[in-house]
Amino acid sequence: MEIGGFSDYRANKWLTDIDKIWVALHYADPNISGAYASEVFGGSYSRVKTDFTDPDGRVMFNSSSIVFKGLPAVRLTHIAGWDKQYNGNMEFYIPLGTPTAVLAGKSFEVQASQLAISLP
Repeated sequence: MEIGGFSDYRANKWLTDIDKIWVALHYADPNISGAYASEVFGGSYSRVKTDFTDPDGRVMFNSSSIVFKGLPAVRLTHIAGWDKQYNGNMEFYIPLGTPTAVLAGKSFEVQASQLAISLP
């Protein structure tokens, strides 16, 4: 069987479907440990609604900084995108290049254009 691909038009259209997403922080791989089970909780943590640029060349970026304030003490390993602020469906997950320790009450920021979502 031969393997084909999708056009840039179709890939960009799929990306457009997730252009507004709730970004979440995770302390373990949500695809292995369970999406809800590994999400940060406590302190003032909550998912952050995030807008993305229009897709171009099968990639889009967060259009502004994503700031999580008042976190509990945690070692962050992943970022994930959800379709709702509470519960909902996980749309994607991304491992951090290096796990990041956050002290209780501190913040974690993903600057504009640092979070890329792409399709091959």
